[in-house]
Amino acid sequence: MLKRRTFGSKLEFRSLSCEPINEQGVVYLFGVLHDIFDFKIESIQTGFPDCIARRKLKKNRWEEIRIEFEFESINFKQHGHPTDQADMIICWKHNWSDCPENIEVIELSSQIEKMEVIQEEVKEPRMLSEYQRFCQEKRLEGFSFSEISSLWRERK
Repeated sequence: MLKRRTFGSKLEFRSLSCEPINEQGVVYLFGVLHDIFDFKIESIQTGFPDCIARRKLKKNRWEEIRIEFEFESINFKQHGHPTDQADMIICWKHNWSDCPENIEVIELSSQIEKMEVIQEEVKEPRMLSEYQRFCQEKRLEGFSFSEISSLWRERK
């Protein structure tokens, strides 16, 4: 007998109709959204770390970011990944309460609502939305994505 597929709750965000239910869904969603987070992807692989990306620090200066994708951030710890060999976790749900401070976490589930609001602004791939410009500006000022998210929320 064939096993029936399972799906996350309805999302209807761009090309993804349901919320991710596993790490592969997180990888796909990041691929769809990487430009909003102002990342340039260098490589994606199945070994740790899952992704090497870069983000702009200032004109003509980029930093390398070692990213690990997880459905839930606590999976990073459960998988036994070394905390000194990753810069960021991109996950659907951030549930690792004692996550080391040296690892930045982007919780996609908490970002989707804001992105749905700006979805119309980012349909044209060559034009930056107000949100993208804000993110880029704040990254260049040295803010983490969590801090940028809070500043954006306060601004609106």
